[in-house]
Amino acid sequence: MSWTRVGAVLPAVLAACAKVTAAEAGADAGPTEPTVASVDPQPGTVLGDAKFTVRFSAAMDEGQLVARTGRSETVVLAPEANLELAAAAIEHGALSAYERTLLLAAQPVIAPDRTSLTLTPDQPLAAGKFYLLVSSRLKDGDGRKLAGPGPRYPFDVAGPKQTAVLVTPAAGGDAPANLRLVRAFASAGRVSVHGPQGAEVAAADAHGDVELPLVAPLQAGARYLLAVDGAEDEAQSFTGSACARDSAPALEGGVARLAVRDSSVTAELTLDWPARVELQVGEAAAGDPCAGPCFKASGSVSCAVKSCGPQSFACKLSLRIDGLHAAQEYALRVVADDDLGHQLRGPLQKFSTVAALPRLILVEVMNAPPSPQGEAEYVEILNQGPGVAVLDGLALLADDGVSRHLLAAPPPLPVQLAPGARALAVGALFDPARYPTLPPGTPVLRASTHRLLGRGLNDASPQAFRLIIPGGVPVELSRFPGGGPKCPAGASLQRDESVPPDGDAPWSCGPVGGTPGAPP
Repeated sequence: MSWTRVGAVLPAVLAACAKVTAAEAGADAGPTEPTVASVDPQPGTVLGDAKFTVRFSAAMDEGQLVARTGRSETVVLAPEANLELAAAAIEHGALSAYERTLLLAAQPVIAPDRTSLTLTPDQPLAAGKFYLLVSSRLKDGDGRKLAGPGPRYPFDVAGPKQTAVLVTPAAGGDAPANLRLVRAFASAGRVSVHGPQGAEVAAADAHGDVELPLVAPLQAGARYLLAVDGAEDEAQSFTGSACARDSAPALEGGVARLAVRDSSVTAELTLDWPARVELQVGEAAAGDPCAGPCFKASGSVSCAVKSCGPQSFACKLSLRIDGLHAAQEYALRVVADDDLGHQLRGPLQKFSTVAALPRLILVEVMNAPPSPQGEAEYVEILNQGPGVAVLDGLALLADDGVSRHLLAAPPPLPVQLAPGARALAVGALFDPARYPTLPPGTPVLRASTHRLLGRGLNDASPQAFRLIIPGGVPVELSRFPGGGPKCPAGASLQRDESVPPDGDAPWSCGPVGGTPGAPP
């Protein structure tokens, strides 16, 4: 063999030897143990609705990841108070019933490739500290145990952020120079008002409504922010004005607008200034409604108004008093106090409650029947009793302010509706043949217009309207609030009939074709 030949062969021989040595070395080291590759989210602060994923370096034994209970007893969540007991429990076999109570209930989901498991807590996590624990007895698909002791990952769930809301002055408005009190609402925490350069000008501990007396006069043009536990809220701020206010709140038009029923009165108020309002109702013969026994209702109204220049009436409030007697005369007065020491005593307003009203309610609205729609639109009216109701003089009143009688012309005999019976209010084009299941004898009240409310009900979102007794002051018997859920084509909207006529009842989708003249 020539030296040239040996020189060419020797490197190949050495390379082959190197490969054998490397293979032998790997065999001696043994297979790699599985590990926890990552955790998501990272340990630290999390939200209460967080989910937790543990990723492994190899496909794991599925039977160990999820126990027969359907829960994981090797990858678990535990509150800090139960940490050591829970960590010890998951290091042996199946958990006892007591040991499972040490854990936070969570639903496990194994990835298809068995390299990760996700825990979704059954309930949002409460504020506090807890741990994600992984048992060291976990094995991969080849039977190799997890490397090292079972890891622990700490997490903190922050409590809900404390917030406060300005009541008066309203957020975005200004405040008169002589303001001495700020009103706010906060469920908890130390609420304060910060002025120029962050100086604290008022503070109090909050547990609901809170009063914040100012320790110094407001500076004209300066911005003031509400803060909770020192954290300012840019959205809850007002501006100091150069003007002082020296007049009492005023009522738009000088009086309250009244809506009277048989046993109640509702006062719609519009003021030019934030105030605490009391509605007083008593006997009409007395000079003062509360000279003797009287009814009261109260509330606060807040709005963003200007301290300087012309005042606008932007503070709206509705107050209602129940328990009145039917067909009786009463007197009403509005009293309003602001935080500057001014008081409004409105004029005496006399009114009479109406005679006992029929308990009629609007219970079904068919606004989008199959075409032609004018032949099939209807509104169903239910008499809840206990007496018979006369329908002749009733009308529907929509937001356009036009009162449209249910009947185009007075009938020769009164149309009576027995307790528990139903009637349909329809347009002149209505064809009862469109509803073969309409019970015989169901009163069908045809209006003078071809379709309901003149131009018909809106298909996508029916307009609001009321069932009223027309008059100088219309008496509302029932109302449809308008809108409602998106329903299948040809389905009606139906009211919860268990709610009284003057209550706010939910409306839901009825069956396709409706239930005219019949219960839902």
